[in-house]
Amino acid sequence: MNKRNIIIAIIIGLIILILPFVLYFSVTNKEESALPDANNPLQTKTVDGITITHNATYTDHEV
Repeated sequence: MNKRNIIIAIIIGLIILILPFVLYFSVTNKEESALPDANNPLQTKTVDGITITHNATYTDHEV
């Protein structure tokens, strides 16, 4: 291999390594990955050893 082929291989290797990071940070939608508002009324109930968290608008009979 001559010097030019090695340089081209290094450039292609760097593009392959760096491109996923650039795409991840440029394409990621910030609104979808944000946490929901903390002021939502939630209610927690344990049924058969399983903890269920749901909106407080449901009653015990609807779970």
